[in-house]
Amino acid sequence: MANLAGSLACVAMMHWGGLLTPGAGPAVATAASIANAKIALPFHEAFTRGVLCNVLVCLAVWQSYAAHRVSGKIMAMVLPVAAFVAIGFEHSVANMYLIPAGMLAVGGSVDVAAVLGNLVPVTLGNVVGGGVLVALVYWVIYLRGSGPQG
Repeated sequence: MANLAGSLACVAMMHWGGLLTPGAGPAVATAASIANAKIALPFHEAFTRGVLCNVLVCLAVWQSYAAHRVSGKIMAMVLPVAAFVAIGFEHSVANMYLIPAGMLAVGGSVDVAAVLGNLVPVTLGNVVGGGVLVALVYWVIYLRGSGPQG
């Protein structure tokens, strides 16, 4: 809930600052086009993109743990995060900002049903990607090597 509240607070500040109003610049059209593309995704595509996204997010976290300095941690995170953005994967927290921002950018209001139509499958996909494909796999791998052999 805190991620959603923070995302919506940022959208509100951008809107009140005049940065999401029609004619405010090329970023407004880009925001609207991103939001429209995200809410147009069918459930299975949004879910699958969410799974793949969180695999990369978890990779970024795991890589950052391997670095000893802050600069190394930042460098370890940049490539996986840049990859999920460039490829077009879906992350629920990012979408909590991007979809409402895009909807307001065209002078409209935020359609809660459309936002939830994206956030539900993407969040489920993020959970499966991070919790099953990464965390469960690591747990199984490391569990097998520990404990009494018998």
